[in-house]
Amino acid sequence: MKIDSSIVNAYFAEKPISTYSNHWIYHEVEKGAYLFETPPFERIAEIRRCYDQIAKACDSFIFRNESLIEYIFTDAKSIMESANILFTVGLPSVYDALVREHEGEDFIVIDIVNFANYITNGHKVSDLVINFLSHELIHILINARYPYEEMTYLEYLNFIAFHEGFAHLLSYKENISDYQPNESYREKFNSAKSKLINALNATDPAMQEQYRIEANSGSYWDKYAAISSMLYLLRNIDALKQIYNEGWRGYAELIMDYEWK
Repeated sequence: MKIDSSIVNAYFAEKPISTYSNHWIYHEVEKGAYLFETPPFERIAEIRRCYDQIAKACDSFIFRNESLIEYIFTDAKSIMESANILFTVGLPSVYDALVREHEGEDFIVIDIVNFANYITNGHKVSDLVINFLSHELIHILINARYPYEEMTYLEYLNFIAFHEGFAHLLSYKENISDYQPNESYREKFNSAKSKLINALNATDPAMQEQYRIEANSGSYWDKYAAISSMLYLLRNIDALKQIYNEGWRGYAELIMDYEWK
């Protein structure tokens, strides 16, 4: 993986904010918006320690569910080796890790201040890095075959459910093929599926925009498109490669038609 630490190095050196606050990433997190927040200089020592741990974990990174990922995505290793990682500071707290395209290349963006907040709350850095990198690299793997394009509202819901379902599932737990969900997952699936159906049937533009945003935002189990898809795939774990090869068009119908038994 190719790592760009220029922003965090300028931050650690306490260079003027203007030396990195106009970097392209702050203009491309959200379309039409400039997002930059002054990072906490009083926490530099703490955040540098966090960065050192993250960088070390990146150097030794192995996919969560590596064998399953390599079975589904035959180009996983080559794409991972050529992936770009951009370390930042100054992104809003909701953006800890994300993928953005710039000049024809995909970048996994990790904000180390927001990551440091996880560590403060007791999370283990290596586990977080494996989870986040697995999740975001899966998006890049899917995007290599099924890139984003201009699409209708209904197409978008199919696309985002497909993308996020695979990314959430394959980064959720190690040995996901052997994971047996307990009864509580039935309710999680049915709730998310119900909202997905409502979203697919929405015709009011304002409601469509709300459903578009909530498809993969908010608290973990409230992201209805991601969660309904993740749990559908979990219950069809032996067919993952077939589902992936069939692609995202019409994918939501598979979720709508599935009954959790």
